[in-house]
Amino acid sequence: MTKVEQVEVIKKKIKFEKDFLDEQIQKRNEARKEFEDCLIEECQEKQSNLDTCYGAVNNQYMYLCGVLATAYELKLISKDEYDKLRKQVFDEVFN
Repeated sequence: MTKVEQVEVIKKKIKFEKDFLDEQIQKRNEARKEFEDCLIEECQEKQSNLDTCYGAVNNQYMYLCGVLATAYELKLISKDEYDKLRKQVFDEVFN
């Protein structure tokens, strides 16, 4: 596999993992809203769902950070691109 092909593959992988993270964030935000609006009788169930969503977001965030770090270490993305993507992902997860 040529370097150009490797770069293209890793960029597709990063996009796929970032899109999956975006889906997990959306689910977390929906679960957060449901928890805020729930009746006291539903609180435990909604809290459990919210905890699960936070865990999924955290797991995907860590995985994506690993993909980005590996891509940078293998020189498949530049330092600027790596920094930009890490900051973008961090802001999405924690803001």
